[in-house]
Amino acid sequence: MFDFLKKHRFFIISLVAVIIILAVWEVAALIIALPIVLPTFSSVFIALLNLFASGETYLTILFTLIRCLIGYLIAFILGVIIGISAGRVKEFAAFMAPIVTVMKSVPVVAVTLIISVWISSYVLPVIVGFILVFPVIYTQIKTATENIDPTLIDVMKDMGGGFCKDFFRIYVPMILPYGLAGISATFGMNVKAVISAELLAYAKGSIGYAIYYAKADFLNEMPALFAWAAIAILLSAIFEFVLKIIFDKVCKRFSWL
Repeated sequence: MFDFLKKHRFFIISLVAVIIILAVWEVAALIIALPIVLPTFSSVFIALLNLFASGETYLTILFTLIRCLIGYLIAFILGVIIGISAGRVKEFAAFMAPIVTVMKSVPVVAVTLIISVWISSYVLPVIVGFILVFPVIYTQIKTATENIDPTLIDVMKDMGGGFCKDFFRIYVPMILPYGLAGISATFGMNVKAVISAELLAYAKGSIGYAIYYAKADFLNEMPALFAWAAIAILLSAIFEFVLKIIFDKVCKRFSWL
């Protein structure tokens, strides 16, 4: 028993923290006794069960997830390609600097409202997610490329094989740890940005729109509002975990290089 507790102590500590937070939430809600201000955890949990009992909920989650993944994959692929290019060519890095600075600095609300004038509300969340994720991935990969020992690159050039061979023998093993760090730091941000954009753009059939609808009828739907927020949190946590496992396996695949 002691060995089990010692082996899983970090998970147990995290679980205890979650239980304490939920208990404090329940007690505070009961003391306040105003569901429109703070519903009890039990009422939110019941609302969550009711949501998962409806097939429409799964379609709503699916549509939001597709937007998250499309924007994220585009941002990740371009972040890797452009990041490597900027790390290799200083002039290109200088060209990208103001673009990345603007993407980092622009508020999600502002960019959502501006872009909504030009494109469909169904595509808008993908663009917003891309704008949020790309600068982080780009910066991580650019830094990793700059830190590669130039001597190693020169040796590989002498051995021949071209850039493609160098990419898999040098760049992939060197940048993968930075890519993993970027995934850990950005996927949750991506989910939040996409859902915020869905809410602001009134993209029907999405988690953002469901949150907007629940907020509009907060007198009756406050537990549902919290339940949709919980779904967004779970979605982010689950896919961060899954993506990390996938990329850990990829790292092991290239660890021999």
